Amino acid sequence: MKKYFIISAIACISLFSSCNKWLDINTNPNYVADADIKLLLPAIQLMTADKVGYEITLYGTFWSQYVVQNSNTNQYYTIMTNDVTNSTFASPWSYFYASTLPRIRETIEKAEAADNSSNYALEAKSMLVYTLYLLTSLYDDVAYTEGYLTETNTPNFDTGKSMQNIIVGLCEDIRQADAAAVAADEAINPSSSADMVFGGDTDAWFQFVNTLYLKVLLRDFDTNKSKITALLAEDNFLQEDAAFDNFQDAADKSNPLYESDRRQLNTPNNIRCCSDVLNVLSANDPRLFYFYDNNPGGVVAGGPYGVSADPTITSRLALYATEPVYFGTFDEAEFLKAEAYARLGDAVSAKTAYETAVAAAFDRVGASGAAAFIAGDYAFTATTPEAMVKQIITQKWASNVHGQPWESWFDLTRTGYPERGTTITDNHGVLSSGYPQRFIYSKSSTDYNPNAPKPVDLNVKMWWQK
Repeated sequence: MKKYFIISAIACISLFSSCNKWLDINTNPNYVADADIKLLLPAIQLMTADKVGYEITLYGTFWSQYVVQNSNTNQYYTIMTNDVTNSTFASPWSYFYASTLPRIRETIEKAEAADNSSNYALEAKSMLVYTLYLLTSLYDDVAYTEGYLTETNTPNFDTGKSMQNIIVGLCEDIRQADAAAVAADEAINPSSSADMVFGGDTDAWFQFVNTLYLKVLLRDFDTNKSKITALLAEDNFLQEDAAFDNFQDAADKSNPLYESDRRQLNTPNNIRCCSDVLNVLSANDPRLFYFYDNNPGGVVAGGPYGVSADPTITSRLALYATEPVYFGTFDEAEFLKAEAYARLGDAVSAKTAYETAVAAAFDRVGASGAAAFIAGDYAFTATTPEAMVKQIITQKWASNVHGQPWESWFDLTRTGYPERGTTITDNHGVLSSGYPQRFIYSKSSTDYNPNAPKPVDLNVKMWWQK
């Protein structure tokens, strides 16, 4: 049912393109001030999929070291070499604040004021948590207390550590909702045709929030050990992918990165395979042929990270017009469980979750033969907690070339796995030291808001990074 709603949702984007009043004092006469929540919800999801599926995927794919730039062109050379400025990341920052967050707040307020709409409130609050998680993961400090809760032209920002507590609190508030009552509202006032992620499945939304909750708690494992243990005991995490899968193989309606790289550029050959992936995945892993195409001699081949690759001897990153944009996946949920169990020293449960995750990662891209790899090249080794975490995160990284590559970049900065200099290339690009740790605050924010955080260099670590 979700797929038939895409044209209406795309139309919503043009209606909701105006800036929030504390970002733009001009009034847009095309803005529909009293939109129904049945239109607001899919617009929020489409807006999020647009930014996640293009800029965030593009940077995550490079900075996770899955790909390199084609030597014959320069389209993404500055990304690969970390040669970015405070103008580079203006689009996602402005888009989330000017378009997405105001629509989320409007949806929550309307849903909470209406009868039988707790299902819409759940879905919008879940998107709020996800948006804040992305913003603080990418930029660190976030204008939430001022800027989202309270509108102002010059908001002060909550620190990244404060945002951790805010997101944890929001997850806990959602988890306290009466799931049966929410499901009853879904039956009375269905969101099935408006919800472009789960089609109105409220149980799946609670599982999505639980998965986000675990992911955030793992950033401060020692502090949150008791919460993590209790959450694992509930075992109510994603059982299906949180996927925006409403794309069509047609101009302006396809997957955002495909649309930009394959339809709109003057060459479709920019993004080449990085050999780092081949250091982790077995040469006969069938997923390699989903991840990469145009393979010379029928073999997936790549070049070292940081060096532009000859397109005649390297594979190209495969992109698909109708590939979903994922906000979460079943395999990610199982990898998160495996990591949590490993850190708790429960090798048996870690092994079970790890094997389920690897099998799910194969299934997600339509690959067969997972069992043989789980018993062979990817067999789980129960050793020390840190050694188990290393294996889990490294396999999670290799499974995520198509999926959520930004999450692999977050894991790389959080855990140090896969290890640079041994498993993957140690390359700093134009940086004198370190690696990309964050997006740089938008120039539009730092230039016009005196309370915005001072500019921070790309290689400065956030509080949760290793």
